[in-house]
Amino acid sequence: MPDFVMVVVGCGGGPTEDDLSSYLIKCHGTRWSEATLALEAGSGLSALTRLIGNDPTLFNDDDVQCSKTQLSSPGAGLSERATEVYSGIRSFIITHGHLDHVMSMVVAAGSQGGPTKYIYGLERTIQTLEMLFNGLIWPKLAARVGELAPTFFYRYLPVAPVEKYLQVVPNISVRAFPISHGTNDQSVDGTYESSAWFLRNDQTSQEFLFFGDVEPDSISRLPRTRAVWKHAAGKIRRKQLHTIFLECSWRNGRKNKELYGHLSPPHVLDEMRNLATEVVLAAREQPPPPSRFSFLWNLLGYGGTSETEAALPNRELQGALQGVRLVVIHCKATSETFPDGKSIADVISGEIRELVKGSGLGLEVMAAKQGLTIGEFYLCLT
Repeated sequence: MPDFVMVVVGCGGGPTEDDLSSYLIKCHGTRWSEATLALEAGSGLSALTRLIGNDPTLFNDDDVQCSKTQLSSPGAGLSERATEVYSGIRSFIITHGHLDHVMSMVVAAGSQGGPTKYIYGLERTIQTLEMLFNGLIWPKLAARVGELAPTFFYRYLPVAPVEKYLQVVPNISVRAFPISHGTNDQSVDGTYESSAWFLRNDQTSQEFLFFGDVEPDSISRLPRTRAVWKHAAGKIRRKQLHTIFLECSWRNGRKNKELYGHLSPPHVLDEMRNLATEVVLAAREQPPPPSRFSFLWNLLGYGGTSETEAALPNRELQGALQGVRLVVIHCKATSETFPDGKSIADVISGEIRELVKGSGLGLEVMAAKQGLTIGEFYLCLT
C-alpha cells in the first residue's frame, strides 16, 4: 500500500496557464476532506473541474484501487465538486513565490469554504507572497499567525530552513531546505531563493522529496543542492525515501546562459551523480577528509560536501540509486509537436532516462502528468 496519495493537478512549467505546478496530497487511510495538503498552487479550480470531468472518482477516498465505479459526490456538478475539493485544503506548501507556483491560491483567496488555511514557506517566500497580497496586486487576504484578521484569511507560517520536522496536516510533517533558482540582484546573496521539501508520513516514517525550481549547483553563485542530497542519502540508505520530484524545464542542448535558474537533462544527471556520491559516502564509516572549503560551507549553513571534495569515479556509483524513482516535473511547453503523440514531458524524461541508463546509477525515471494519481510504491493512471 502507498504511504502517500498524490493527485497531479498540474505539473508544467508554463507558459500555458492550465497546467502549472500544483499537487494535492494526503496520507493513505485519511480522507481528502479532512487532511488535504496542497504542494504548490499554480493550477487550481479550472484544472480540477476538467480533471474531475474526466474521472468523477478522482478524489474518492477509496483511492488505492483507483476504482471507476464509485461516484465522488452523487449528483454534484463538476464545478461544485471541484470547489468542494479545493475547500478541503488545510495547508499549502509553497517552494517560492513565482506566479506559476501560486496563481490559483492567490485568485481563490477569500472565496473558499472550510477552516482557516495555512501557507508554509521559507521566510523569503512568505515575504514575496506578502507583496502579492498587498492590496494593490491583489487584496490583502492573508496575514501572519498572530495578526488580527478575519477567519477567511490565509495564515502565513514561515518555516525555518533545515530545522526539525513540522506537522502541517494530520500525519504529514515537513522539513525545508533553501536552494538557488537563478540570480536576483535585489537579494543580499545575489540569488533567488527557492526550496526543497522532505515530506514524511508520521505513521510509517516514509518520505518523499520535492524540489521547487532549482538551478545546477555547477553554475550557481550559491550552490545549495548538495546539502539536500546529503540529507536524502541517509534516508535512501535506510529505505525511508524512494521518490524524488525534480524539475527539468529544458531539453538537451540548452545553453547554460539560457537556463534562467532551471535544469536541463545533462544537469539532472550531474545532480543524480551528486546524490549517488552522497549515498555511497553515507555507507562508509569514515567519509573522505574535508576539503579546505568545508568549514566555510558549513559556517554558511548549507552543510553537505562541496563538489570539489567528493567526486567519486563512476565505477563506485554503479547501482547506488537502485530503488529510487525520479519524477520529472516543470517541463516548459513549446509549440513543437512530437511523434507518437508524445508530450514535452515525455521527451525530456526520455532524454534523462537515456543519460541515466548510460550512467549505471540504477535510477528509475518517469514523467509527472496532469491527472495522474501517484502513490509511494505504486502508480495508477486515472
